Amino acid sequence: MYKKLFFFLILFFSFLLPSAVYAQTATDSAISPTLAIFPTLFPSPTPSPIINSFPILQKLDALTTPTATPTAIPTATPSAAVASDSAQSVDAPGASQDYCLNVPIILYHHVEPLAIATQLGHASLTEDSQIFEEHISYLVSHQYHFLSLEDLVHAILNHGTVPPKSVVITIDDGYIDDYTYAFLMAKKYHVIMNFMIPTGLVGQPDYMTWDHLKEMAASPYAKIYNHTTTHAALGLIDQDQIVQEITTANKALKTNLGINNDIVVYPYGSYNDLAIQTIKQLGMIAAVSTDPGTNDCISNIYRLPRVRVGNEPIEDYGY
Repeated sequence: MYKKLFFFLILFFSFLLPSAVYAQTATDSAISPTLAIFPTLFPSPTPSPIINSFPILQKLDALTTPTATPTAIPTATPSAAVASDSAQSVDAPGASQDYCLNVPIILYHHVEPLAIATQLGHASLTEDSQIFEEHISYLVSHQYHFLSLEDLVHAILNHGTVPPKSVVITIDDGYIDDYTYAFLMAKKYHVIMNFMIPTGLVGQPDYMTWDHLKEMAASPYAKIYNHTTTHAALGLIDQDQIVQEITTANKALKTNLGINNDIVVYPYGSYNDLAIQTIKQLGMIAAVSTDPGTNDCISNIYRLPRVRVGNEPIEDYGY
């Protein structure tokens, strides 16, 4: 009889032990089944690097959002005119009050005779120098006011006004022909032009030298801005690279030209949420894109739009 009882107890406990082990395993797997099986193959994620915050205007944090993308940009809705026919107050998503100035920021790249540009293979980015002069002459004769980019930015941030029929002329990339032709027109017509310089390309073949830029920086008709160091697409690189591109360019502008720059111009018009947040943390107060439009607002101060023009009369674009 004792033998039968002993055999029964052994059979009973042999059934309970596997069930208990399975129950504990199932509990662990429910928490993280993959980690329970391969705990060394999937370590805890490493936090993304964080750069130091820099003091910037508090109202920019309140009135700008990090959700901008080049393909989906919210459009502000006008609500009331203020101060002049070029200024308006609007309500923006996530903002108690936005503020906009309707000023075209006109975009050029190469400026030279189109025949030469065709020979050199960059005609698609070239404004024929004669037509460029016609553009400037037309705007001057029709009493347009030529603004520096920084004056426009500060007017927006301070809810200020600008003269009626204001425009901002921007010329990207620092090509030598921009010195030879565009800067010549700026001096001839006594108007301000804004030059966007990738500092790492200065002195390279077909680009301006620091001597060219020193002459321009000393003139009241040329303003120079950060177009990164290597003309990198900020929307396609990581945070450390963005910091390097912006800080190195600003250091070069300060060292060579004595310029304290706080505005960035996106190469290729490329930006994303990370780029916007990073340049804000670096203390930049504005950035310029290639997004189309003329409505320059606090809400899009880190992606200000521009107007592309080609080799047609400037009046064909509504001026």
